[in-house]
Amino acid sequence: MSYGALNAFGTGIGSSDLAGVLQCNQLWLKVPGSLRIRLQGALPAYASAKDLALAMARRIGAGGASYLALEFGGPGLAALDMDDRIVLANMSVEMGAKAGLFPFDGCTAAYLAGRTAQAYVPVAADDDATYVDTLDFDLSAVTPQVALPHRVDDVLDLAQAPALKIGMVYLGTCTGGRSKDYREALDVLRAGGGVAPGVRLVVTPASEAVRAELESDGLLAEFAAFGAEIQPPGCGACCGTCGSIPADGMRVISTANRNFKGRMGNRASEIFLASPRACASAAVTGHLVDPREVAQ
Repeated sequence: MSYGALNAFGTGIGSSDLAGVLQCNQLWLKVPGSLRIRLQGALPAYASAKDLALAMARRIGAGGASYLALEFGGPGLAALDMDDRIVLANMSVEMGAKAGLFPFDGCTAAYLAGRTAQAYVPVAADDDATYVDTLDFDLSAVTPQVALPHRVDDVLDLAQAPALKIGMVYLGTCTGGRSKDYREALDVLRAGGGVAPGVRLVVTPASEAVRAELESDGLLAEFAAFGAEIQPPGCGACCGTCGSIPADGMRVISTANRNFKGRMGNRASEIFLASPRACASAAVTGHLVDPREVAQ
């Protein structure tokens, strides 16, 4: 799904689809219709692309974009960097979408520069393209959000969420494990004075490149000094097959993209989804809290 941020069609497949590809050497897809997502404004300093993604899931629903391509556009794109776009493209599938697609612009060109020597041809919607619908989102109105167990679209403003006790904070995955995410989380940990007693903080970088950058900049050491468990890069506990599996009855707040029952390997735990800042705020206080309160 993340490839959509780079002006390329990317979609996920399950194990059954993969088995079919290995057997038949082909995969059939229906050309999806397009749902235009028109963005304007810019995100406030306390909000992130993850908050926007959860606000979108709240409005569209977990199946509201089933087998559609979310086509992002509008003047608000200029305020989103590549990390932001990857989050939104990645989270599109959580609304049922087949892909989340971004146009090619200066941000895309700058990201690809030095990363590939292959020639590429940008793609764009036809002038007469038709859309299933158009939804407008004002980035300046986005506030910290949280998805409650066990649905990605059961979303509340964090300011209105109950101050539930949190036992584990998970910073990582394809959705929330890049350098920018960790820098935002560290800002909150520093402001809040560290991790609250009894909270388990787990750090799983999305890739080796991210891990190496965090180590080089001294950020991994800073997380370790706060008591975080630093784990090898990859999916980690997000898919429930490795890493730190939450205990029975434990509430986890995670930067990941999914929170259905048993997602992290234990059906007796609960998973909340939020931004890196919101997750770090829970680590500092030991409960669900709007990161703006910690910053004060």
